[in-house]
Amino acid sequence: MFIVVVLFHEFGHYFVAKRLGYKLDSFFLAPYGVSLNYKEANFDSSDELKIAFAGPLVNFVFATIGIAFFWIFPVTYSFTLTFVEQSLILGLFNLLPCYPLDGGRMLAGLLGTKMPRAKAMKIVVGLNFVFSGILFLLFVITCFINFNPTFALACCFLLMGVVQTKFEGRYKLMALLKKKTKDFSKPISLAVNSSVTIGQMLKHIEVNKFTIFYCLFEDGKTKIIDEKILLKLSLDYPLSMTLDEIFALKLSSDKA
Repeated sequence: MFIVVVLFHEFGHYFVAKRLGYKLDSFFLAPYGVSLNYKEANFDSSDELKIAFAGPLVNFVFATIGIAFFWIFPVTYSFTLTFVEQSLILGLFNLLPCYPLDGGRMLAGLLGTKMPRAKAMKIVVGLNFVFSGILFLLFVITCFINFNPTFALACCFLLMGVVQTKFEGRYKLMALLKKKTKDFSKPISLAVNSSVTIGQMLKHIEVNKFTIFYCLFEDGKTKIIDEKILLKLSLDYPLSMTLDEIFALKLSSDKA
């Protein structure tokens, strides 16, 4: 039953990600469930929020449907009670603001609109330690009341999440920019206005072709941004920032 609940949860992530234009690359089993990897891991902050919340939302929707069945068809109570309980538990646990749980990804995406991704991740990882400590304290308390190893296991899972952040890898941008796989003979040229975000530009980069962006600003100037420059911008600034905002910051820093 828990496997079914997890599959529904991950399908929610997959469905929303696919609707937003991301393609599933692979998946792997982790202590906290199943983790999906996407070929385009350059999530815009708003997209990251939607994709992360989709999993718990599916759990809550199916839990509500299960509770409705209790009232409409009382005979199903004994068959659907476990499904409802596990859906609620998985959905609520994943809303904890800890990486790599969905709540942590949502918080990272939200903070990513205000600060660099690296700084946002440090805050989320700090909350991992906070909630791990709370869960461990609850485990110690239950040892004197009614032994329950669940809190200890959850504590370990959150600490393992801290380790996993070391492998997050800057959105896998380097995989998109391997020169050996690029065809430089026929580059793709795209014209964009200065209100475009870094995340939106990254979605147009292809593995086998080299992309050049011609960025049009309101003052009539045009700037050429190739993949190398775009990579540097994506590492220095949040993916939700526009070219206008970035070059305004660069101009003010140069004057300072």
